[in-house]
Amino acid sequence: MALFEWTDQYSVNVRQLDEQHLRLVDMINDLYDAIKREEDQTALRETLKKLLDYTAYHFVREEKLLQQYGYPQLEKHKEEHSILSWRVLDLRSRYESGEGVQASEVLDFLTGWLKNHIMNSDKKYATFLNSKGVQ
Repeated sequence: MALFEWTDQYSVNVRQLDEQHLRLVDMINDLYDAIKREEDQTALRETLKKLLDYTAYHFVREEKLLQQYGYPQLEKHKEEHSILSWRVLDLRSRYESGEGVQASEVLDFLTGWLKNHIMNSDKKYATFLNSKGVQ
């Protein structure tokens, strides 16, 4: 069973962003599976690195699209991304240095954050982009 089940409630009705969100969900579930299989630290680090790198890629793509269409809440949205990026880099650094951060802690944080961010922030731009003809 997956940790994060994608359902239509998470859709922002913008194909490219939904695909990116779904990829993030898949990567979260991959990390969850790696933890359940008790993979070695090298495998966990690589899975975590891919997830974090893709998160950064997604933020850039999403912000570029929002800027292209003049989303009025772009700065606030970018600030949320920036706060998450800082938090993730801190967790990643602490995890990689062995400072007592478990992969499961990072996983729980990212899962909760992504669900909350999609439902409370991304859903706000969905209507805006859809009104501009972005599907």
